[in-house]
Amino acid sequence: MSKPDFAALRKRVEKAEKVADGYRAELYEAAVTEAMKSTVYGHVSAVARESGINVQHLRDLINKADPGWLAIASEERQAAKSKRKETA
Repeated sequence: MSKPDFAALRKRVEKAEKVADGYRAELYEAAVTEAMKSTVYGHVSAVARESGINVQHLRDLINKADPGWLAIASEERQAAKSKRKETA
């Protein structure tokens, strides 16, 4: 049995990691953009589920991209909920 070329294998792994990091960044950016399109209850969770990203991690990414957006979205949901109760 021949000895493995660890240096060549390590280079292949490092190259693959760089490619994967680029794809991961693209996925995260797309998920954040999609999640922030709506403040409807459950939308962020649905985007997280569809993209395969942990919901808390997606919330952290959203907060990093636009601090305060999650709080504003929550306020909008509460306002809409109050309005529905008033008309019922």
